[in-house]
Amino acid sequence: MATLSQLQEWRERLMDAKFSGVLMVQDSSGESIRYRSHAELAAALASLDAEIQRMGGNRPSASITFNTSKGL
Repeated sequence: MATLSQLQEWRERLMDAKFSGVLMVQDSSGESIRYRSHAELAAALASLDAEIQRMGGNRPSASITFNTSKGL
C-alpha cells in the first residue's frame, strides 16, 4: 500500500503531465505509464484524489469562487 506522501507525489506528476499535454509519466524507478487519452489521465487523477481523501490528506481545491458586485 502506498503512503500518503507517495500518493501526493504521484498526483503532482500526473498534474504536471496533464497541464504540459503529455500522456506518459515516468516514476523515479524508471517505470513509465502511457495514458491513451486525457480522459483516462483525468480518471487516474480522480482515483488518486479519492484515495488521498480517504487517507485523510487535504485535496487541493478544484474550484474558484468569485465575489462580484455592481458597486451599487
